[in-house]
Amino acid sequence: MAGQVSSEYYIDESGNTGDLSAVRMEAYFTEQRMFALAAFGGSLDEAFTEEFSNLKSVHRLQGPEVKSKQAYERPRFILDLIDLLEAGRCPIFIEIVDKHYFVVVNIIERMVVPYVGKCDTRPDALWMKGVMADHMALYAPPELTHAFAGCCQSRDHTEIRNLYKRIIAWAEGDQASPEISEGISRFTRDSLKDFRKLPKAKAVERALPVPDVNPGGKLLWVLPNMTSFTHLYARINRYTRKQVSGVTLFHDEQLQFGDILQYAKTQTEKFAELDLSLPMQTADFDFSQAAELQFLRSHDSIGIQIADVLAGFIARYVQDAIWSGAAMHADKVAIFDRLVALGDRSHGTGVNFVAPDNLVRFLGVAPKPNY
Repeated sequence: MAGQVSSEYYIDESGNTGDLSAVRMEAYFTEQRMFALAAFGGSLDEAFTEEFSNLKSVHRLQGPEVKSKQAYERPRFILDLIDLLEAGRCPIFIEIVDKHYFVVVNIIERMVVPYVGKCDTRPDALWMKGVMADHMALYAPPELTHAFAGCCQSRDHTEIRNLYKRIIAWAEGDQASPEISEGISRFTRDSLKDFRKLPKAKAVERALPVPDVNPGGKLLWVLPNMTSFTHLYARINRYTRKQVSGVTLFHDEQLQFGDILQYAKTQTEKFAELDLSLPMQTADFDFSQAAELQFLRSHDSIGIQIADVLAGFIARYVQDAIWSGAAMHADKVAIFDRLVALGDRSHGTGVNFVAPDNLVRFLGVAPKPNY
């Protein structure tokens, strides 16, 4: 599906519980553990629209709007939908995020190995951070992520300092992989030393993620939808070979996060001029042009509905495959395998997993570094 460049990309998400620092942690460990953002490129001309309507009729999907939950129970519809997208040479981009892992990555990036310069985006540094995040996601007690969420909300200097100590204490007592644990302990000790040297306000700012602000002025701390959107945008930038000036991104209407996504898009486009570098195999953060971002209501756009079906399917599939304990329907397995196989990393298409390697392997997919 690589090589076909569209001027229209339709984007929707599934499993968005907003600011993860404010979510009841037990809920996203078990109920909505996965977040997904999906996009596809294509021109929704009359022929495509007619084919989509025919698919709805064949699979007895009633009503003007196709919902992802409804489609998930009709896997043959999704298989036929993928056939339709393939026939139209529509590229597919999916971000699937384990929310627990996403919080752990924030801990690693802010408190264990905070960014100090370009050396932190070298492949060896990114590999090391990934190893630490995988280990912490698997073996650290949930109380550490609870505490990190509490620090984001309180911004209390003493509370943050104590969390450094708790991370160190856990790592020093962890026997699952002593070499990795020793590295986490050593780096966190160094970070704590730096934390103590800084003025309190500066230290707090360094230790926590950069917050976003919603239209009501409320600070939001850990938003997987924002990070996933900027990465997906950079993947489209790679796919179009930086030619995004004629591209329109149509995102499902976001009353709470629309302004944040617009701001994140603008900041992403400024990476090059700010001399920031994020070398990724599947994404290009070096923007020389800017796409347009618009928001559509799902019931007004079959493009948004299709993106919703893709995002909803993969979020539910991974949740069920990992945590339900039940065997997966053969058609659903076939859909997942096709979505993975359709990707071309050199063009940025396919499924990008933001999850521990062992989770990805459990799904039958070989983890691949993105650096």
